[in-house]
Amino acid sequence: FPLLFANFQNARKLIFLQFSHRMHDIPPYTLVEQGTERLWADFKKTVRDLEWTSTDNTVLWATPQLSSTRCICAERISDGSMLGCCVWHEHEGFIWIGFYITHPSHKGWGLGTKIWSRAMERIQPTNKAIGLRAVSKMCNKYKSGATPVEISRIKKHLLTVDQMKEFCARYERPDCCLELYHEMREDQRDDLRRFDHEITGQNRTEWLDKLFASDESQIAVLFKETKVCAYAGVSTVGHPELNLFKIGPCFASSVAEFALLTKWLMQWVEKFPSGAKIIVSILTGSAGERHLAHALGHPISDELVTLFSEEFETKMNLDMCYVPNNAHCHFDA
Repeated sequence: FPLLFANFQNARKLIFLQFSHRMHDIPPYTLVEQGTERLWADFKKTVRDLEWTSTDNTVLWATPQLSSTRCICAERISDGSMLGCCVWHEHEGFIWIGFYITHPSHKGWGLGTKIWSRAMERIQPTNKAIGLRAVSKMCNKYKSGATPVEISRIKKHLLTVDQMKEFCARYERPDCCLELYHEMREDQRDDLRRFDHEITGQNRTEWLDKLFASDESQIAVLFKETKVCAYAGVSTVGHPELNLFKIGPCFASSVAEFALLTKWLMQWVEKFPSGAKIIVSILTGSAGERHLAHALGHPISDELVTLFSEEFETKMNLDMCYVPNNAHCHFDA
């Protein structure tokens, strides 16, 4: 019995020492409500390191610049680096939580809970609806908290460039003129903003100006006569070695228009190293789900669930939504 007791005491001591050691892995920090240049740089790197394929590099570049951006960051006192953050956006009368991150080396010891609690202290007094997108395995956790109402799901498809080009070749070219955004006149660009507002029901000028100006994106636009009738974008995702791209948005009237737009966007993708893959995100209830998903093929199991704090109806014209933006810095549908 004494030997068993001694072993038990030693085991307790070992567990305590391990716990104490892990607790000291989290260095002294403070929670701040405004990002610094260093914090935003660490934010971008952490998201890329985690290989979040649901966001893209244009979003990471634009987020610190948008007037709608709010954040809580855990800032290491010694050097100003980021240990974790919660980033959200206040626009169109609701809150959209885009990022909730704890650095992998500091997970499991309560830092994320402190960041989330401080964020909720700022968000909940606004009395605005709260929304976010969660990966499937985290859905129940978020449903049990501030966002219990499921609104929609996004299902992903993953194709090689050759598979995408083969898909596009199946469809006859619609009777439209195509322009790339950087070649368009200013009046055409104004009409594109008008078209986006008509489809999404939102004034997205600030976000669109970032999307259209980004070196990490390419935008193709279709015109019938002199009016915009469809457009689509593609953006880089993650670190360059990932060689991954994301289509989004694509607002159009037919799969043939989607195919024509995407065909031209693939020419931009092919300027990057060979072997690139393309993510296409399809929203439940949209034209993309009804007309594109089955024809496109190549679905993957990675799924996102849209959750809100209350019933929430999108303003999006879903009959024109083949691919949503699915941007962490902006909710379109």
